[in-house]
Amino acid sequence: MFNPTEIIFATTTACNLHCPHCFIKRAPSSLKAEQALSFLQSVRESENSQIERIGFSGGEPFLCLDFLCQVIKASVDYDFMFDRIMTNGDWWKSEEDLRSSLQKVYDSGYDGKICLSYDTFHGQSEERAATFIQSAWEIFGGDSVEIQSVKNEGDGSGTALSETRSKPTSQVLPAMPSLPTPVTPPNVPQMLRFLANRLNLDYVENLSKSGRGIATLTDEEHFLPAYIQTECYQSSDARAFKDKEWFEDDFCESMGQILFVHATGDIAPCCGFANENTKLLIGKITDTFDTVLQKSRENKMVSICFEKGLSSLIKTLQKKGKLPQGKTSDICTFCDFVMQNL
Repeated sequence: MFNPTEIIFATTTACNLHCPHCFIKRAPSSLKAEQALSFLQSVRESENSQIERIGFSGGEPFLCLDFLCQVIKASVDYDFMFDRIMTNGDWWKSEEDLRSSLQKVYDSGYDGKICLSYDTFHGQSEERAATFIQSAWEIFGGDSVEIQSVKNEGDGSGTALSETRSKPTSQVLPAMPSLPTPVTPPNVPQMLRFLANRLNLDYVENLSKSGRGIATLTDEEHFLPAYIQTECYQSSDARAFKDKEWFEDDFCESMGQILFVHATGDIAPCCGFANENTKLLIGKITDTFDTVLQKSRENKMVSICFEKGLSSLIKTLQKKGKLPQGKTSDICTFCDFVMQNL
């Protein structure tokens, strides 16, 4: 069943970057701290709550610094733990601005991960990414940062479960330029290797044939994991159903068991890209936690995702002639398709 253990506040739709793979609607919206604090109080007072962790996303959450600090302080008071703050790490105007903002978040009581989205879609400069990471290390500690990268179709992929190692050298490698890039842009593994060199870290990657996997950038004082994923496609995209196998149905445990509070105040039961579809919405931030939980019990899509499993609909749609040609290994792509066709 759907029993959420985490709340993710998507603080705002505002962002200083405009990444081509982003599904966030650009209509200007931002959460109000007072409503978030009221919702957290209802969570803490509910006998039905299993919420343990709080996380932050966007847009770019650091563009709403006051919201971050107020909600972090309240979360500490309510004895919640923290998951991560998702950021592009490129929102700051000066290094003083960067360190001041990070320090305010630290002083508010935040002790979760700082998760940097860093890839060819975001296109940050290597120098600014390194400055962001080093500043976060100085304030939060040497294992406080992680990276999430999305590999696009143009990126090279690894060999099956291959492991590649490299060590920093005295050679000065050129910085990655900000997008727009040259005709042949760097791929994600290359970007991470350059970043490791600039930070003077050892680099190890372990990637599958698809290019998914993990790279680690380390030395004796720092541990920086980089999780590499492949691009997600909306079900209407021509590339959506080109995989050889169907997704492995985990009853949305990997992306769900979350109350994802959109910047509009709408609440969804997962952090997958399809969570803006109205069929997945289960309440508003102005509702109490118990009201949201009750609405989730009455929601047809929540029942399918968390109880029956989305894979249960493959044969049903196939018999009705509504299943597209091909397969998708992305459960969120199929979820998006289901909501468009049921």
